[in-house]
Amino acid sequence: MRYKPKSIAALHVALGGLPDKMRVEVDRGIRVSAKTVGELRKVTAWPENLVIITPQERRPESTVKVVGREELLSL
Repeated sequence: MRYKPKSIAALHVALGGLPDKMRVEVDRGIRVSAKTVGELRKVTAWPENLVIITPQERRPESTVKVVGREELLSL
């Protein structure tokens, strides 16, 4: 699923029931240092131009991706 959270609260909703230990991949040039969903939940600011892509499987070995909206156009 693709989410375009415009706030920290919206980011938390998008991350919903994902395990804290699930890995996070961040595109180059994006200033998010989180490596896991648990760390992503702790961010204090969320730029509106970022998109998160969550896996359908909610297993710890799955990956959440953080991309810029302009990168999303090339997917």
